[in-house]
Amino acid sequence: MSRYRFELATPADDGELRAVLAATPMPGSIAVSFHREPSYFGAAVVDGRFRQTLAARDQQTQRIVGVASRSVGPRYVNGRPADVGYLSGLRVLEGHRGLGMLGRGYTFLRQLHADGRTPLYLTTIASDNQPALVALTAGRAGLPMYHYAGRYLTVAIGLSRGRKWESSGAGVETRPAHVDDLPAVLDFIRRVGPQRQFFPCYEARDFFSEEGAFRGLRPEELLLAFRGGRLVGTLGGWDQQAFRQIVVHDYGRLRRRLRPLYNVWAQVRGLPRLPLPNVPIRHLIAALPLVEGDDPLIFHELLGTLVQRTSGGPWEYLLVGMHESDPLLAATRRYPAQHYTTNLYLACWEDGEPFRQALDARPRYLELGSL
Repeated sequence: MSRYRFELATPADDGELRAVLAATPMPGSIAVSFHREPSYFGAAVVDGRFRQTLAARDQQTQRIVGVASRSVGPRYVNGRPADVGYLSGLRVLEGHRGLGMLGRGYTFLRQLHADGRTPLYLTTIASDNQPALVALTAGRAGLPMYHYAGRYLTVAIGLSRGRKWESSGAGVETRPAHVDDLPAVLDFIRRVGPQRQFFPCYEARDFFSEEGAFRGLRPEELLLAFRGGRLVGTLGGWDQQAFRQIVVHDYGRLRRRLRPLYNVWAQVRGLPRLPLPNVPIRHLIAALPLVEGDDPLIFHELLGTLVQRTSGGPWEYLLVGMHESDPLLAATRRYPAQHYTTNLYLACWEDGEPFRQALDARPRYLELGSL
């Protein structure tokens, strides 16, 4: 009998799931762990409407030692709604890696995949996470094929006090949203969102609700840009720290030694500082970075307004995530920032190949706060 049993986790497993996340930082030049406190399943609401948590249980101890997530939801594919999956949160406790865990875990995933909900999954792997890159993309038997689909860049902009900003001259008016703006916001994203590959098909229930995809994003934290009374851009400052946290676990030896000196230099240059290890990073996530016609001046106006509004407050960083193909990404270069790179992959078994091969070249989109 195998040592490990694979099953779907339930709310009764919440504490064990959170413990696995906290104990498994992502390797790299900066080892980072992603926490879901105080509730794993409470935080999972941002993952998608249909979601499953896969758990590997050690039958010798009856403890969960491995976790992964599968979610499926409607996204715009070639401009039309289609159900697409997302694979995330693959974590295995040290001492249980190898031992046939990966192959058996994907066998269980393929059994779940037989429900026919989606032919294709999106997934991201940190570009410096060599163990995961080697294990998942080498074409091992039983695993789906991982097709490289470009880089996804996270730009960390420092929110120090006194940040200077000049208007872009885009001729737009920006203001915080109100609850009554929701119909206009939905109309806007349904008009502009399909121009992005994999843009989620959001509904009214996803906004301004503790059970929605944008849990914790309040109306006044979503900036709207208007031109001639027409909504032409959105950008939110999403604080998720009440239910999802990012913690730096450790730095490489050289970076650990130089961190105090680097932080002094970074403060002078206006760059984000390297945070203390084992303390949650105080950050905001840029939500819904979307502009009609991909007008860079409108996005610059929104980003500058958001940075100005949030600088000197309780947050140290604004994280802006975009695929390298997104034409709005260039606007972030105006700001001193740190950049973090993950690789986007399209994962599928044989049944998903026709779907994947039919994808057109429009810019890819992933909502950073839902990764």
